[in-house]
Amino acid sequence: MTSTEEGITAGVNGPFARCHTLTHRPRFPNVMPDVPEFLGRWNAPGAPRRAARLRTSADGNINTVGLPGIHEADDVDPAHPQWRAAIEEGVWPLVDALTTGDWRLATYDSCQGHAYDSASLTPGWRRVGVLPRTRDEFARAGAALCRSVRAAAPDVPAPVRITLSTCDLTCGRTGRTYPVLDLGLEPSPGAGADAYFATVDAATAVLTARLLGRRPVADEPCGCAGGERGPVSDPRRQ
Repeated sequence: MTSTEEGITAGVNGPFARCHTLTHRPRFPNVMPDVPEFLGRWNAPGAPRRAARLRTSADGNINTVGLPGIHEADDVDPAHPQWRAAIEEGVWPLVDALTTGDWRLATYDSCQGHAYDSASLTPGWRRVGVLPRTRDEFARAGAALCRSVRAAAPDVPAPVRITLSTCDLTCGRTGRTYPVLDLGLEPSPGAGADAYFATVDAATAVLTARLLGRRPVADEPCGCAGGERGPVSDPRRQ
């Protein structure tokens, strides 16, 4: 059994055994140069940090080259002196909520979403990727994220839907895969990009408030099993 299968099995057999919110949505590429090193630094605030290469595109993308689209970005953590500068403004409230307080999760990826003026680029949607450190944390975090998503859904503006999914993160050094959780804000079916980008900040505020009102707890069921049944997106449409 792969590490991803083990992680998903932990969730399926654990607090969100009956979850209808979490879906499996592969992402390509989804590679980190050295996952163990990244998690080691995340858990060791006093360890030395290398300077991150931060360049910002005209569309607000922060990466190593300052260009729009998908490009390499240096991996940073909350103890890194460039942590705040490395996170795009629109997604910061979600990243901050997930990495502090009662959550204190490790995030491996984030994007505020980009409309792009060029017709050659596909718009990107807002998202945060969570890298659970253990199978138990995967289960606790997945269940708590489900509760938050379902609690937020009724109050999110109509052009935006919240998604919660899992996929593989591959370690470039070892080839090992790790199960991750991706929290996204995407256009609702039929909503255009203009309507989405006009309301995604309001949707972010709603979701952030629900995250701040919850925390991962061992053996607490997900929102599907626990009765927090806001209208979430149909997984078959994702």
